[in-house]
Amino acid sequence: MVWTRPQMEQMSKEKLATELLKKSNIAEQIKSLNEKFDFFTSKYDKVISELAVSKKVNDLLIGKVKTLERNLMQSSQYHRREIIEINPVPMDISDAVLESNVCSALSLSGTDVTEDDLQSCHRMKKTDHVILKFKDRKKRQKVMNNRTLLKNKQEELKKLGFSDKLYLNDSLSVENQVLFYKTRQLKKWKKISDTWFFNNKISVRVHEKGKVTNIFHDSDVEKLLQIDDLDEYLVHM
Repeated sequence: MVWTRPQMEQMSKEKLATELLKKSNIAEQIKSLNEKFDFFTSKYDKVISELAVSKKVNDLLIGKVKTLERNLMQSSQYHRREIIEINPVPMDISDAVLESNVCSALSLSGTDVTEDDLQSCHRMKKTDHVILKFKDRKKRQKVMNNRTLLKNKQEELKKLGFSDKLYLNDSLSVENQVLFYKTRQLKKWKKISDTWFFNNKISVRVHEKGKVTNIFHDSDVEKLLQIDDLDEYLVHM
């Protein structure tokens, strides 16, 4: 079939119109997509802004919780400043003479201790550990400062019914028992050089002969070792 010139021109116009319509539809679709993109971009920016605010609030709350925990731990330990724990105290030392014998043993350190100096004296859950609460914190501290002198009093201790060794230790609050366990684990795995508890404070030394840092909360260790989470750090050691 032979197309005439007018027919060919008509076909070209129709084809061109079809192509223009397609392009017009594509342009509309692109415009619609751009509008949707702008809409979601604005929503995304808003969400990111809200998340940033939420993170800031969350960090602030976490900081306040840590401060509260720190204050509670220090307060709990502060109320134990008149207390010491001693062991081993043989079970055959009866409760009737327990306080008297303990006072006599502590007096061997050169600090005279009488029953009048104590507010309480009792065994811890029927073990060879005895907990003492002094009426005067200064007297308690003097006993602790002189405790090394008991090493040379083995015979005298035996006469009082004790073994040849008697250990005197600060009394840790439950929270500090947990924290001290964590610092001892760090020492065990050689992440720090040393750790000890004395005068109601946990102390650590990262490097041998390095600076001594007092520890009152997990966050103190995290800052010292530059880690995010102490518990997670210990799990993966």
